Amino acid sequence: MKKYIFGTLLLSTALLSGCSLDETPKSAFSEEEAFKSSTLIYANSVANVYSSIENYIYGQDAGSIHTLQQYSSDESMIPGRQGDWVDGGKWQNFFLHNFDSSVDMYRNIWNQIYTIIGQSNKSIDKLNGLQNNEDAATYVYELRALRAIFYYYLMDLWGQVPLVTSSKINTNDVVQSNRADVFKFVVSELEACLPHLADDMSQNEGKYYGRITKPVVYMCLVKCAMNSPLYTINPTSATSYQAFVGNDMSGNNTVSETLGANVTELGKKVSITVDGKARNAWETVKYCVEKLEALGYTLQPNYADNFTISNQNSKENIFTRPNDDKTYRYYDYNLMRSLHYNHAGAIGYSGWNGACATVFAMNVYGYGKADVDPRLKLNYYTDKDYMEDTGKPVEDGATGQDLEYLPLKPQVDFPAGANAHDVKCAGARMKKYQLDLTSSTNGITNNDLVVWRYADALLLKAEAEYRLGNTGAALAAINTVRARVGAPALTSLTLNVISNERLKELAWEGVRRMDAIRYGIFTQPTKDRYEGVWHNAVAGNYLNDTQGYTTIFPIPYDVMSLNKNLKQNPGY
Repeated sequence: MKKYIFGTLLLSTALLSGCSLDETPKSAFSEEEAFKSSTLIYANSVANVYSSIENYIYGQDAGSIHTLQQYSSDESMIPGRQGDWVDGGKWQNFFLHNFDSSVDMYRNIWNQIYTIIGQSNKSIDKLNGLQNNEDAATYVYELRALRAIFYYYLMDLWGQVPLVTSSKINTNDVVQSNRADVFKFVVSELEACLPHLADDMSQNEGKYYGRITKPVVYMCLVKCAMNSPLYTINPTSATSYQAFVGNDMSGNNTVSETLGANVTELGKKVSITVDGKARNAWETVKYCVEKLEALGYTLQPNYADNFTISNQNSKENIFTRPNDDKTYRYYDYNLMRSLHYNHAGAIGYSGWNGACATVFAMNVYGYGKADVDPRLKLNYYTDKDYMEDTGKPVEDGATGQDLEYLPLKPQVDFPAGANAHDVKCAGARMKKYQLDLTSSTNGITNNDLVVWRYADALLLKAEAEYRLGNTGAALAAINTVRARVGAPALTSLTLNVISNERLKELAWEGVRRMDAIRYGIFTQPTKDRYEGVWHNAVAGNYLNDTQGYTTIFPIPYDVMSLNKNLKQNPGY
């Protein structure tokens, strides 16, 4: 049985929903009672904030950070399957980069993140009011670090966002901050909190299970430093991020070494202070990954062990969302959303026959070739692989033929007259997490959901080494990751090779959008999306952005209508 550190909400909290700072009482429980012991101080200031995170990183339907990062990338899509999964065109628009500021998913995720920030601010203000209390002072640092991590997400997704650090600020006084200023705030907050946080592994059961500890902060600093060439630019016009726009119009989506060299130089000019010493972006990545290694993080011998129903014992997972179908019940629809319903039904699960890998991703893995990457079978169901679960073939749900996943058949939408078998079976499906058939509720499993892990950190360290000219060290790090799954060692590197290694290792983990922007391929056409690609009539055309403004999302329209101080991101 997993032990949980998340408590029940006992005090009133401040919700920052659409930049609304109105206080919503939850209980008449007195503050004097709430803070009379260390246990109660924690439960009523820290644990209630963790509880509010719920599905906001990985979550239900469209309402999570993972959704924004995953389905706007070149890695995966949710095709329209002749009426199924059209949903007013939102998934197709998202994949085709028609980012509309009125779409619910942006507003919901914006509001959810600010809910966490608002509750953090409320708890920090309360704790700061407890004079000479060592427990309170320690918890303030933990909450400040947690708040900084969610500002990191906001800054990554929307660029210019309101920076609110107190529950006492009036809504009318809330204004936007420049992206570079929010980045500076995030880094300085994490740096300030580091010495006061526990060294413990957050992913392991115990006192700090699921909490913000030093390793989590070091990993967030790795993420901040890696994309700092982007984060330190303020979007003043639609072309502010043109340095991250690639020029490969062939559909092959190749990373440009020339463009990459420009980004490398930008990173060398960034200064980030960690543990009292200033370093450039790439040196910061190396330093923070080495700190993770010193704290005991390493690759699990077995790749799949990071995603089992007992993965809380992983020495590789750095930041996870604890999950339990009995005690801490959070939905994750990613696996359910992907599996064909007859595949899932044959094993007593539920499947919605939606999300799948792109053709581009399958080509990166080498699907159908003799040298196919071993991680393909670890991350995806292809062909009739589902029979390892069912023990026998099942029908395709359309023609009476055997279900056979078709990795090279997915497309944005299937028009009338399309082959019915292709419609139902197109696309390699998510396999990454062990199926939990012990759970009493589909979508609520015992697999802790992996946000950040050491393999991600090690590949980022390899990229940093490459950008610093240390190709030998970069190769050694990448080959360590490859060796774990039995892939042959590489003998040479390019940024395109590094990009492909990250896609193959980190499939379904919600990092591809950030990677693709850094590599200058986010706005490029691919074999799956290009000008003139067929799509449903309710969706817009593929947006061939040659300016770079789609590297951040539009500020939600509803939020802007509530707060006239906010301005839309340029280009929208």
